[in-house]
Amino acid sequence: MIIAPQYLNLELTEVASEFTEIFPAYEEFLQPARFKVAYGGRGSAKTRTFVSILLNNVMYHGWRVACFREIMKSIEDSVYQEFVDEIYRKNLQGFFKIIKNSIVCSISGGIIKFDGLLRNQQKLKGYAGFHCAWVEEAENVSADSWKYLIPTLRLGGSEIWVSFNPDDALSATYQMFVANRRYPDYVDGKRYCIVKKINYTDNPRFPEELRIDMELMKENDFEMYQHVYLGECVGNSALAIIKPMWIKAAIDAHKELYRRFGVKHTGGLIGGFDVADEGADANAFVGRKGFLTEVATEWKDQDPNTAARRVFNNCLNDGYDYVSYDNIGVGAGAKGAIREEVNKLAENQPKKKRPQFRGFVANASVVSPLQEYSEGKKNEDMFLNLKAQAWWLVADRFKNTYDALQGKPFNKDKLIAIDSNCDKLDKLTAELSQPRREFKDGKFSVESKKDMAKRGVVSPNLADAYIMAYAPENGFKLENLI
Repeated sequence: MIIAPQYLNLELTEVASEFTEIFPAYEEFLQPARFKVAYGGRGSAKTRTFVSILLNNVMYHGWRVACFREIMKSIEDSVYQEFVDEIYRKNLQGFFKIIKNSIVCSISGGIIKFDGLLRNQQKLKGYAGFHCAWVEEAENVSADSWKYLIPTLRLGGSEIWVSFNPDDALSATYQMFVANRRYPDYVDGKRYCIVKKINYTDNPRFPEELRIDMELMKENDFEMYQHVYLGECVGNSALAIIKPMWIKAAIDAHKELYRRFGVKHTGGLIGGFDVADEGADANAFVGRKGFLTEVATEWKDQDPNTAARRVFNNCLNDGYDYVSYDNIGVGAGAKGAIREEVNKLAENQPKKKRPQFRGFVANASVVSPLQEYSEGKKNEDMFLNLKAQAWWLVADRFKNTYDALQGKPFNKDKLIAIDSNCDKLDKLTAELSQPRREFKDGKFSVESKKDMAKRGVVSPNLADAYIMAYAPENGFKLENLI
């Protein structure tokens, strides 16, 4: 596409109609307004459309645009790549200088910069002369960040663009622009604030890959479909894999199950060991006897070898049968230390029973892939990986226990309970309800730690250890045993 200089004086609507396809749902954003807010579900083309319009404004009107997110640790956390892709998609690379942290238009002098909002008050002052601030993934933007950003954009006619997928109805962004709108549609007869909910139904070019995912999600998990594709807010526990009320019912459930049904928590001692990552992360250990969790503890130790030796010797002294540990990343480094302890024990006390350590590989294939999970659907059709399967099997145990205590039919072989005397009871029960279910490639998966961090949820170390303690025993290959 060749852009001629005479287009520099065209109105935005004329330029957009000639060089950019704007879907009807977004045409309202082509007029001037202080605030332009697009929210809704996945597949609605919010990001792609905003990139297209803003790139036109930079090229034809010399706009200076600042693109923000609440947290931007690196340029990869921004919409930088989306702008680069748009430039190459339209064959405009001859008119833009793409550098490490910004994009400059050589014919208009316009510029696109990228930055974070959190704890960035002083730097924000440098954007006072910009024409536009675009806040992407604005769901997570705090009230404090809005308080500093909005008055920063003070150039005459400057605009603040906002795009996000709703999550929490009580979030600062949702309250400000949707639930309890602070800004009116018009001020002095001129458009001031445009707020539109836009979903995949408004995208005439909705990708086929997303359509398949959407239909599968709609069929298998309607609540998640409403959130992901229809942009509906959810409660704190609505998308939790393990519901808080199930967890609450499981505390000391072994006592009630024995009293009412004569069910005992018999079985071997099995542990789960989550090795700390870098930074402020902590090690965690959870131990169970049969279906009853009796031990839940965590501690700081950045050396995986030291942490592994501690867990090995504690489990050796307490008579544990098996311990599952995360056999990826930093966790894999614990294997050598455990092997050293095994060799030392074999030399000094060859007849002493030792716990078997087995590596849990979260992204491994599901266990018993051809076995039916529910309603004619096999395990391989339901779960993305072993981690997802392990979480769902634990969730099933909690739901089964909840049903039993509610007087409903239950499976006595799939119960679960947590002793109220656990040292980290409150933290454990809180963490178990934090990870949300997701849907990828038509299968259930577990929300990533990175996505949890965006919601302000710290790494669930105790919960991860808990899941490994209850992971399916046939999910470990013999060669992973130490």
